[in-house]
Amino acid sequence: MRGRPLVSVTFALGFAVVAAGCSGGDGAAEIPATTTSVVTTTSAPAAPTDATFAPAGYESLVTPDGRTRSYRVVDLSGGAPAPLLFVLHGFGGSAEDMRSYTGVEEAVRSSLADGAVVAYPNGTGLEEGLPQSWNAGDCCPFSTYDMVDDVAFFDQLISVITSAYDIDTSRIWVVGHSNGGMMAYRLACELSERITAIGVAAGALMTDPCTPDRPVAAMHLHGELDAVVPLAGGETAGITFPSARDSFDRFATANSCTLLDSTASCPGGATMVMRVDAGWTHDWQADWTSLLLGFLDGQVRG
Repeated sequence: MRGRPLVSVTFALGFAVVAAGCSGGDGAAEIPATTTSVVTTTSAPAAPTDATFAPAGYESLVTPDGRTRSYRVVDLSGGAPAPLLFVLHGFGGSAEDMRSYTGVEEAVRSSLADGAVVAYPNGTGLEEGLPQSWNAGDCCPFSTYDMVDDVAFFDQLISVITSAYDIDTSRIWVVGHSNGGMMAYRLACELSERITAIGVAAGALMTDPCTPDRPVAAMHLHGELDAVVPLAGGETAGITFPSARDSFDRFATANSCTLLDSTASCPGGATMVMRVDAGWTHDWQADWTSLLLGFLDGQVRG
């Protein structure tokens, strides 16, 4: 593991156990809220086979830093230029997990007039037998320790997909769960010339400073029962998370938006919305997909 200290390994595995044990939604495997997950061991995951690293139906690209990254594209466009929708897993999850339990494809078919080209990328770590993660700034191992340039990866991936599909580049959207939501925030901060709107589910703004070149629309969903990325902020397995309110407000300020309680209006017509529910946990909730797609579909930047 390229000289990582033992404490780092223990830390990351501990975060996976806490996440899975508390919520079932961001640990060793991301699973739907209707499923209960109990983790009984903290042993390191086994090294993956080629099949688990690059499952059937996935494509790959080599980034400038020499990493091979995998992703799946599902073309649900209706003939006209369509939005590009990235769907990002959380810590310890995978693209296929996210595809399975969010029901994004069914929701796109039923609710978006132009459909969408849906992309499910994988983070890094699985190739070393580690939990997959995104380098969202101050979270999460091991991508942060390896200084993985996930912003450059998404910049490259957007170019690859827009050259292969009929994409409306005024509608490039990123939806993420937990660590994936943190990555969505980072992309909005650092790749705003391409990303037009984000949806953050049970995540936090973990990058500072945040300096978008132009406003990016955002919806942040969070539950009062979230014990992994607490609504009020705090520490989980050594990671200190800002509150959902602080994340939302700081991003609104970075966007030069005018705040009004849990909404914000931004230059160029972009909007921001934060929704909190007393019954939501850290798991992907049944209504999050429709809420996020409904919000994104209302955001168009010229």
